[in-house]
Amino acid sequence: MAALLSALAISGSATDYSSLEGLCGAQLKEAVKAIALPHTQISYGDATWAAFEKADVRLIDGREAWFDMYSNRLVWVANGHSGMNIEHAVANSWWGGEKNAAYKDLHHLNPSDADANGRKSNHPLAPVARVTWSNGLSNVGAPAAGYGGGASTAFEPADEYKGDFARAYFYIFTLYDDISWQSSPACMYELTAWPTLQPWAYAMLLDWAASDPVDEREAGRNAAVAGVQKNENPFVAIPGLAEHIWGMKSDVPLSLEEAMTAPVANRPDAPVFGNYTLAGVNTWSGRWWDAFDMEITAPEGTSVYYAVGEDGEFLPYEGAIAIPAAQEPGESLTYRAYAETELDGMPYRSAVSTITLTSFREGGDDFMHATWQRVADDSEINEESIYVAVSSKAYAAMGYEAGSSSSSNYIKISGNVDVADGQITLLPEGTALLKLQPSGGGEWYVQVCDMTLEPLGFLWTDAAKKCYIREEGMATEISLTADGNTAISFGSTYGTLQYNAQSPRFSIYTSNQQAIDLYRCTTQTVGVQTLPSADGRESDAAQTEEWYTLQGERLSGAPTAPGLYILVRGTRATKHLLR
Repeated sequence: MAALLSALAISGSATDYSSLEGLCGAQLKEAVKAIALPHTQISYGDATWAAFEKADVRLIDGREAWFDMYSNRLVWVANGHSGMNIEHAVANSWWGGEKNAAYKDLHHLNPSDADANGRKSNHPLAPVARVTWSNGLSNVGAPAAGYGGGASTAFEPADEYKGDFARAYFYIFTLYDDISWQSSPACMYELTAWPTLQPWAYAMLLDWAASDPVDEREAGRNAAVAGVQKNENPFVAIPGLAEHIWGMKSDVPLSLEEAMTAPVANRPDAPVFGNYTLAGVNTWSGRWWDAFDMEITAPEGTSVYYAVGEDGEFLPYEGAIAIPAAQEPGESLTYRAYAETELDGMPYRSAVSTITLTSFREGGDDFMHATWQRVADDSEINEESIYVAVSSKAYAAMGYEAGSSSSSNYIKISGNVDVADGQITLLPEGTALLKLQPSGGGEWYVQVCDMTLEPLGFLWTDAAKKCYIREEGMATEISLTADGNTAISFGSTYGTLQYNAQSPRFSIYTSNQQAIDLYRCTTQTVGVQTLPSADGRESDAAQTEEWYTLQGERLSGAPTAPGLYILVRGTRATKHLLR
């Protein structure tokens, strides 16, 4: 739906704000602190995640997923939170990391993708002029001129969350202005009770708060956190409060009658690209080969803008996007789009939606929609099978793209898989397919292939915490552990293939990271036929599943006997070989 304005009745709050009446500037800041500082402190860790279940969960396709303001990574609550961190919006290293009340305060703690958390580090918030890292939602890089407080690197959240960050910062620097803030890196704050925030910082945060007003989600989170630790964030409850402390109204006495009711602004829903495979929050992947027209649907009453590529310029969407025919398998096209409406005469945008299309020739092997069963016996480790590697708790799938940093080399994850009864039926684009080749003496070379089973090389290492894809193979021992996981060992010197949940990646470790499981392909797609939908467009989304024999006889469920079968998902029919 388009941006919605509704009334947020602060008067319904259990908090008594009457002592703020008629105050402004430093006096108002102290009065806010006196109201909000007394609260129940909860322990940091399991209790925090229990609170997040009340405050930071969203429904996607009818299922609960963590609400992550740092990335579009999709993690289902039912699968736990491995690969995620409890992130401090205001970096705890700025006060020396002491596990004080600020360290535990839910009003600036958020569930966050571990990689995004690590990239944010303790950099100040600021607009980023030159991006050095981005995950499609958050940016890290050199701050724009006039921002950053002298820092060389800054973190910029997505537009739709800038107000959330601003109000969390107002809260922390009001309630905890007298804790042991470090003199370095004091990029955003001063070592004083007033104004605590540096002028450039509070000016930027005021702009962010104005451009991203409180929405129903943020108001609901404020109420949920208040239910746990018995205090509200007053800057969410009274959105104009910060202006009377640091802004243009810092010498204007606060009128509670005027401020106790404020508009709640909900951004438009993000646009949708056709009917494709969900790969993340507002993120889809799809297959294509022949030329076709791709349509974008968006809330009624909004204007839609789209861009080609990850850095392309946004242009007005005026009809279907003409997708050219692919030239060869493995080509990739990325499109982004957002919806926009007006709020008080200013543009108000949705989150950005992204789709990545990968070319796939009809008749080829499509392993994205194959069925994979968890390896549970040593006899299932053989050279005939095809495997994928998945972390045992986070359900992160190993990709075939190598990553590197100054201290390590590793294999990136392709995304998370949904495991039901030890089975996977949908792989994220970019998942590595693994084949095993005997190296002699009962050992194996681990061959890495792309999703069309095109060989890319072999897993190889020359040191612990390093993992490469090389042309030559390296002998490994592969066996099941006592816990039922799969151990791919490169020897006691180097270690085993494991998943690092704190910095989501696959590498070779001697220490105990997260174990992996191998999943073996049990139904392999050996041919693809795209059926035209009612409006003539193509889709590869799996809305329903129907199994047929080659003779056209419909089965009551998934087949169990070996043979060739046809699976119809939505408008896509695939031929499967059950081994």
